[in-house]
Amino acid sequence: MKKKIKKQENKRKKILKTISKLQKKISAKEKKMSKIEIKIAELERKAAEKKAKKQAKKETVQTSATSLNN
Repeated sequence: MKKKIKKQENKRKKILKTISKLQKKISAKEKKMSKIEIKIAELERKAAEKKAKKQAKKETVQTSATSLNN
């Protein structure tokens, strides 16, 4: 009887240990994903700023060209 209880306890400990390992892996992956998402957001922001700058430059060139024509 004692052996059976001890075996069950060891199995329980083993299972809990594997669960905690998996939880640690999951949290590490989530951290990695959030870092990647932050980098993607930064790149998107930079691209949007660059596009806006390009558009503004284009508009100023057009307005100066039309003012020269008038």
